[in-house]
Amino acid sequence: MTFRRILNKLSNRYVIATLVFVLVILFFDQFNLRKQVNLHRELKEQEEEIEHLQSHIALYRDSLRMVTEDPVGMEQIAREKYYMKRDNEVVYKIEDKE
Repeated sequence: MTFRRILNKLSNRYVIATLVFVLVILFFDQFNLRKQVNLHRELKEQEEEIEHLQSHIALYRDSLRMVTEDPVGMEQIAREKYYMKRDNEVVYKIEDKE
């Protein structure tokens, strides 16, 4: 095909209308190509955050189960996190300087 033939086919009004429509949709529409790429990137970031938060939820669910169902686990958490002790005990807290 020669350049003149291609130019004649592109000068068809339906081809011109289609090209204008595609340009408007890709660049000037409310949800243009750049916005779609940004929305897709944001969706991926939020999906990663959801996975991260679900792993935290699983950890907290295990801790909650340990506290509510296991008396030994409840005592362990009370001693380690809240520095609780029994009445007849003395607890010393030793901290490293590092």
